[in-house]
Amino acid sequence: MRRFLIILSMLLLVAAPALAKNVTVSGEGISPTEAENKALQNAVENTLGVLVDSQTLVQNFMLINNQIYTQSRGFITNYTVLERSQTGEGLWRVTINADVDDNPNSKLMNELTRLGIIDNRLRNPKIAVYVPEQHIQRRIPDPAGETAIVKALLEAGFSNVTEVGSRMSIANPMKMTPQQMTEAARQFGVDIMIVGEAFSEGVGDAAQWLPGNQRSGMQACRARVEAKLFIVKSGQMIAADGKIASGLDVSEAIASKKALAQAGQQMGEYFVEQLLKLGSGNRQQIELIVYGADFSKINRVQAALANVTGNFNLSSYEGGRAVFGVQYGGTPQSLFNELQAGTDADLTLQSMSYNQLTVFVK
Repeated sequence: MRRFLIILSMLLLVAAPALAKNVTVSGEGISPTEAENKALQNAVENTLGVLVDSQTLVQNFMLINNQIYTQSRGFITNYTVLERSQTGEGLWRVTINADVDDNPNSKLMNELTRLGIIDNRLRNPKIAVYVPEQHIQRRIPDPAGETAIVKALLEAGFSNVTEVGSRMSIANPMKMTPQQMTEAARQFGVDIMIVGEAFSEGVGDAAQWLPGNQRSGMQACRARVEAKLFIVKSGQMIAADGKIASGLDVSEAIASKKALAQAGQQMGEYFVEQLLKLGSGNRQQIELIVYGADFSKINRVQAALANVTGNFNLSSYEGGRAVFGVQYGGTPQSLFNELQAGTDADLTLQSMSYNQLTVFVK
């Protein structure tokens, strides 16, 4: 019976919700208290190294040091002191294991947004999730994996999430064309799409692997959810992965739902992590469309782009319309502000979306 329980536990083992970043760090000081405070600061600094790109950290060092690092204890939900010791130089060293809350709606993220280090618009884009699923060769209505991904995004603070479900019917979502992606984004009014597939399969009675080919009456299922995350207008794929999980129930149908839901939860947590990175100063592709009377006008915008923090290229020009691809660490609005500051040309903002900016130059 004990071995049976162990097998059941292994079948049901899933990853814990990733609601905080766990780090183990050390700090030094002239006293144990000072060393512990330094370790807390290092824990937050370690987390910011993942959330915010290095250039942004350097440019805003004094602001972050005064407003974030000095309040490090308030951004840590829990920590344990692992070791206190004195060094050969008469200093104290304290090592801690800490959970730094980097949830999108956490105190740390809100403070980084308030300070302009992380942009709120990039933190909460409009997202559609489409992950149909099958059990063996039978299509399953009301996908459990898709629902679990949506739930993970909502719990992490991404409030503009749409579950597509049966409102779309595409044979192979992992191979959606740019045209299909654009049409879907227009239909659901979103900036980002998560598309994928999910599969589950019954593996029989959970006790069949025990000596004597025992029977428990509990059916086990395995499931895999695989998906990709796209910025729709640029076609830029940000992340892709697949997760596997198990489920157990007296009904094979319910066991498959449990397995799909648990794999979907893991997939959702993975995408939460990727979206946090996307909205934290890491550069993404912004499409900049510029209209001008002639190329000399557009060239003035191009000259201003050369002074913007990021890389760019002119992808097309025809009839007074130029399209630039810009690798940029902020929102389209902040890019427009930088362009205005970098040129004496008369720029007019025509339209703006999640990763697209259209301007007129006179």
